[in-house]
Amino acid sequence: MELITLVQFKDHARIAHDDDDAEIQLKVDAANEYVAGLVDIDPAELPAYEPPADVKQATLMIAAHWFENRENSFPGTIAEIPLDAQEILLNHRSWAF
Repeated sequence: MELITLVQFKDHARIAHDDDDAEIQLKVDAANEYVAGLVDIDPAELPAYEPPADVKQATLMIAAHWFENRENSFPGTIAEIPLDAQEILLNHRSWAF
């Protein structure tokens, strides 16, 4: 399941070295799964699913946030993921019960 790839993330974050690839891949995988679950993308459809640019952007933002903030958010902050990413994903979220 890939909304974004390791290469796309490294381009986004301007990372040229391979030293942190294992850690980065973990964040990329986690962001892909988080966003796919939030916007209710069927994993069976992912190989053929082409996410909109804003969903890719939100996924990149979340992966970058988790890479830069490897622990919980600092006390006093209100967002566990970037607010811009939250706003983007709200437009794509399935609200069916």
